[in-house]
Parts: sequence; structure tokens; C-alpha cells
Amino acid sequence: MNKDHIIKYLSNQMSDAERHDFFLALESNQALKDEFIKQKNLWAVSTSLSIGGQDDNSETDLFLYQLKNRKEEDKKYRGLVFKLNSYKVAAAVMLALLLGSVAIMLQQNPRPHQKLAYTEMFVPKGEKSEITLPDGTHVFINAGSKLLVPTSFSATNRHIQLHGQAYFSVEHDPENPFIVATESINIEVLGTRFDLACYPDEEFVTTTLDEGSVRFNGANNNTVNGRVLKPGETARYHKSSGVFKIQKAEPSVNASSWKEGVFRFKDMPFNTLAKRIERMYNVEIEIDPKLKFERYTGEISDETIWDVMNNFAIATPFNVESSGRKIKVTAKQNFK
Repeated sequence: MNKDHIIKYLSNQMSDAERHDFFLALESNQALKDEFIKQKNLWAVSTSLSIGGQDDNSETDLFLYQLKNRKEEDKKYRGLVFKLNSYKVAAAVMLALLLGSVAIMLQQNPRPHQKLAYTEMFVPKGEKSEITLPDGTHVFINAGSKLLVPTSFSATNRHIQLHGQAYFSVEHDPENPFIVATESINIEVLGTRFDLACYPDEEFVTTTLDEGSVRFNGANNNTVNGRVLKPGETARYHKSSGVFKIQKAEPSVNASSWKEGVFRFKDMPFNTLAKRIERMYNVEIEIDPKLKFERYTGEISDETIWDVMNNFAIATPFNVESSGRKIKVTAKQNFK
């Protein structure tokens, strides 16, 4: 992967398969990620030149980008400077919205019969980021997540898609509900603060409400549609079976503590826990089948990945081997 691939992605000329490979490369190649930050900044500035001009299309954006790129390289362009939070900020997320290019895109209407276009914000493993949508809604996005904002998004048409985990502070508007669509269920809110976890590789969609109210719809179980979640409650929806359960949120766990860099868990099976750790530390964990359903309670904050795995190894007799970013966990002979 190189600069040409970055330009192809930014100009929306990648196939779904190429996009998937590009995201994987971003996660594993720090040099590519750094270059992507620089080019994404430059792209956002360049496309902002199109306001009031031609129709929104990738060829126009690409021309403007290349023009701006030549000018900035002549000046020994070093990239735009942002005031970033202390945590790592994902290359693929925060930039376009903060610079206003997405706001420009959202003002433009798609042509009749044109396929609905999205602004795609991807946060690689090991990263977190936050954005503010044009309606004022604030979204804090966790590692390994993807947020899709359609070009039709506006103050009166507030529909987005999430694949992963995010914490939402939704701008209150009782006449225009804010809809978050996941692959299996939709969450409708009016003005609310809540955490939503809907990773494609996990069995459950989990919603924890801090303030306001949310309503569920679009589920494959009709008894779920129309159910309302209250503050201090957590809803868990099993994707394949449609089983839906609401219970009091566990104060000791705090579903949104990941925003502060703390991951708390209670009685969580090791195979689920490993997926969360993979996203936090940008690693791959292979677990011995004997260990997959071992359960753990605790928290992870400032530890290194090796400290984390060693702590689990103390609680459960297993060996940890590593090769690069790949970690293999095998049960010891005395494990029962």
C-alpha cells in the first residue's frame, strides 16, 4: 500500500474488497497511517474549495486535491496541526468533519436515482476518536469501529450507521429523532446520552443508557420493536436468536469507561474478552479451545499488552507466546 492507494480511497474509487484490504493495512503499517493523516488533512482542505461550485463527484474532488497537493508540496507542506486529546486519534476519522468538508458534502443533494453516498469514518484498532456531527451531536468512537454518515444527513434527517462501539451525546430535537442503525437492530433517540456496542464479530448488540430515552426497532423479533430503555438500564439483543433482555446497568462495569482508557468487565468469557483486547492493543490473539469460556472480572487501564496477558496467566494456568503482534495462548498440562 502506498500514496496512490490513499488517493484512490479518498476519491471513492476503491471496491469493497480493496477498501477492506486498505483498512487492514492501516492497522498494521504505521508509516501508511501517518501518510494517511497528512493526505486526509490535505484532501479535506482541497474539497472544501468546491462549495457553491460543481456537483459533488470524485473526479472533481480528485482534481482539486491534486491541485492543492502540488501547491502545498512546493511550500514543503508539513500537514495541518490540530489540538488533539491525550489518547491516540485515528487517522481515518476526525479530520474531515472538523475541517468542514463533510458539512459541505451534506449540503449537496444526490442526483435522482443515484446510489446514496456516505462519509465513512473508520477508527483502526488501538485508536479512539471523537467527532461532532452537523446537527451538534457528539460521538466518541472506540477502536475497530466504523461510522457511516449519509450525504442526506441534516438537522431534519438524522440517520447514521454504526459498526463497532460509540458513545453518543445526541442533540435534543423532539420533532426529528436521531436514528442509529446497526446490522440487526435500530436505536431511535430524541436527546440522549448512551453507549452502543455492535461489533460485527460479537453476538450481542449492547446499549447502556445514561440520560434520556431510546426506543428499539428493526429487530427480527417483533416483541422487541417499540421497547424503550430508561436511564441506568442496559439492553442486550442477541443477533441470531432475537432474544432481548433489559436489566439494571452494572455500576462497577461502567460501559463507557473505555472513553477514559479504562476497560472494565465482569464475568466475561475469555473469547469475548480477547476480541476487546485485540482492538485495544492492535494485536491478534489465538486462544486454546480449552480456555475460550474461562470467565474473568476486572479492569484494564495503563498496562502493556504483556502485563495484561501475564495477569490472566496468573489467574488461569496457561502459556503465552508472541510473534510480532500475534499472541498465542495455550493451556498448561495441569489445566482442568
